[in-house]
Amino acid sequence: MVINMVLDKEVNPHLTWRHIVFAVFALVIGAMSINGLVYAMSKHISIEDGNGSFKQFKTYKSTVAQVFAQQNIQLGEYDEANLLPDDRISDGSRIVINRAVVVNLIDGKDERLIWTAKQTAAEVLESQGIKPNNDIKLNVSLADKVFEGMTIKVIYSKSETLTTQAAIPYKVIKRVSNKLSEGQTRVACEGAEGLAQYVQKVIFENDIEVDRYVVEEKIITKPVDRVIEYAPATSKAVAYNSGTLVSRSGELRYKKVITCSASAYCIKGRTASGSMSQVGAVAVDPKVIPLGTRLYIEAPDGSWSYGNAVAADTGGSIKGNKVDLFMNTYQEAIQFGRRSAKVYILE
Repeated sequence: MVINMVLDKEVNPHLTWRHIVFAVFALVIGAMSINGLVYAMSKHISIEDGNGSFKQFKTYKSTVAQVFAQQNIQLGEYDEANLLPDDRISDGSRIVINRAVVVNLIDGKDERLIWTAKQTAAEVLESQGIKPNNDIKLNVSLADKVFEGMTIKVIYSKSETLTTQAAIPYKVIKRVSNKLSEGQTRVACEGAEGLAQYVQKVIFENDIEVDRYVVEEKIITKPVDRVIEYAPATSKAVAYNSGTLVSRSGELRYKKVITCSASAYCIKGRTASGSMSQVGAVAVDPKVIPLGTRLYIEAPDGSWSYGNAVAADTGGSIKGNKVDLFMNTYQEAIQFGRRSAKVYILE
């Protein structure tokens, strides 16, 4: 019966070609699907290398390490990338490689060369465990870009408060006494040092003192002046009667006495009267003391004596009752300053 059924079926000659066409169509569709899958697995990425190169390309690799192997990129011991080797790659990934450079790091008293791929001074310090604060001074800005051979200097600053005491020296005061004999002196007050307290701020950089200044000063004990009384020896001219005086140079006769303001000068040269400047040459106001007048000059209290002099010169600032006394040295002239003087007009 089965044989009959088979024999009864009509054989279709186009059946085999239909199967072939269907198979070819299936293969084409499969190939397109595979290509689409491969295309879907590819990614467009970029690599920016610190050595100056930049690449944009398509890859089907899955990890950073695979991409580096594909592009023959090697990282040095201290080089860094923004992605880890096992990080997955996705479409649009951007890989940045920072190449290490040598930096001179002076950390307080310690100086060393380090390899670093950090991009700023702040990142370098952080990588070395250094945290900038108010007690740390740097020779660079934290935002400064790192470059080959850069020096980063870290200075550790600190301050201390120091309290000290110091003696205040006493002054020595001399005064004339009419209770003593000529040439005699006595100590009227011994004098005593005072005591001052100073609060100082001391600044250290890397444990080395660089500055100190007083922030507070206090007088604990005031000094007491040492007072010496004296009776000057008779070195001045003494007037015995009107018109006559006796000095170390002998007896002198004078016409009158003028109280003047005396100053001193030391410029050497020719005077207004034609003579050379020397000790004893005095500049005067010719309206008060005519040029050529012989003089004797001393202190009103006899504490100093210029001695015999001649009105030999004039000066633009010497007007009225003023005299300018010649001294051999600038130091003598400065030391003399300006004083009151008794000027004898000699005959």
